[in-house]
Amino acid sequence: MNNYIFGILDAIIISAVYYTMFSAFEISTMKLALIVIFILALTLSCVISKKIYKQNFSTFKDYYSLFEGIAVSGAIMSVIMFLTGADQLLYMIIIFNSIVICLIMMLTRMCYTVFTRYIKRTKNVLIVGAGQDGKLIAEEIKQRPELKLNVVGFLDDNMNNIEDEDSSINILGLTCDSEAVIKDNNVKLVIVAVKSRMDSDILTDLVKGIPLGVKVWRMYRFYEKITHKFLVSKMSVNWLFYDCVRKRALLYAYLKRICDIFASIAILLITLPISIIAAIGIKLSDLGPIFFTQTRIGKFGKPFKMIKFRIMYQDKIADDFDDDVNEITTDDLRMMPFGKILRKFHLDEIPQMINVLRGDMSIVGPRPVREEVYYENKESIPFWECRNWVRPGWCGWQQLKINDPAPEQRVGYDLYFIKHQNLLWEIAIFIEFVGKAIIGKTYSGK
Repeated sequence: MNNYIFGILDAIIISAVYYTMFSAFEISTMKLALIVIFILALTLSCVISKKIYKQNFSTFKDYYSLFEGIAVSGAIMSVIMFLTGADQLLYMIIIFNSIVICLIMMLTRMCYTVFTRYIKRTKNVLIVGAGQDGKLIAEEIKQRPELKLNVVGFLDDNMNNIEDEDSSINILGLTCDSEAVIKDNNVKLVIVAVKSRMDSDILTDLVKGIPLGVKVWRMYRFYEKITHKFLVSKMSVNWLFYDCVRKRALLYAYLKRICDIFASIAILLITLPISIIAAIGIKLSDLGPIFFTQTRIGKFGKPFKMIKFRIMYQDKIADDFDDDVNEITTDDLRMMPFGKILRKFHLDEIPQMINVLRGDMSIVGPRPVREEVYYENKESIPFWECRNWVRPGWCGWQQLKINDPAPEQRVGYDLYFIKHQNLLWEIAIFIEFVGKAIIGKTYSGK
């Protein structure tokens, strides 16, 4: 969540600095707004490409990455101004603004680092249940020191489930001891990680033992909060059904569809010169068809033909080939040299904007899979079909979070996206994906 707060704060800083500077010129309000929006999109894309929103800013390298992202965006703007014959004064403005923005963004991160390290207190955590679920959430917490959480130990009434040789399990007592354990260890957070349904005696012990003011989380909810994915093996999706059929979801669906239409048209127009070059390059490679289509599964399991620029030699395309799943290597003899360039920067996926216009896909959503993958996972992966309650996306949350995921992980991220989807978050996902695509560093969408 801190990453998105920083993203919003950075967007405000960039917009404010450039708006203040350019408002001194005699520029119409509409033109000024368009200029600021363009600069904002360019700067955030360059900054995102340096992965600064996944860093803790604890080393000089982290701050240098931020500086590098700002510098690259300034250089691109300078090239654009040179090509358009802009006044030399604008070059000084770009340099000055870049320095100011960089310093302010660094200052905000320094303040946050000081707060988390020296002001924010570490909270002690007590886990109820020392079985697999308890150990899982304890391990996830330990892997994230930035959370400032310290697992003091576990409560468990079923000692038979605890392996004696597992030294990582620190049993502090039974549930009836919760009041004393919480008081003695200054516990501020309790996570309930009990597999089976708790009986009234255990619940009574916890109600009596947990003081008011101590936060209590169910294990899978806390897991979702810190990992940003759905714990499929432990959760029910009944609530997701009610979310998807209420009136607010209908309004959101309409707004998203409108945004998809405008965004896909804009992308097709902006990338038109690239598409023309791609079409010529593919034709010159082996005189085969420009486009490659493959059946994918869309909303509610409905098949559709997904369109891409062809990146393989015509006589070497396998029917079951899936470049969303199979890694493209530089020595793959099936790939046309020109196709490798298209794939590296995801330019082969530009024609999918046609799928978006048709309503087969959305700009942001779970990536569509082949029929074989869909039916195979439908039978073996819990809640797999639930990821098809929304339109599949050109880019998505899972693509940004993990490379080469197992099906269980994939559905975990996809259901997390469906649960939390909103337009602002989807815009952030889109911007991050485009920023990585520009430098050829996006995940392959597996």
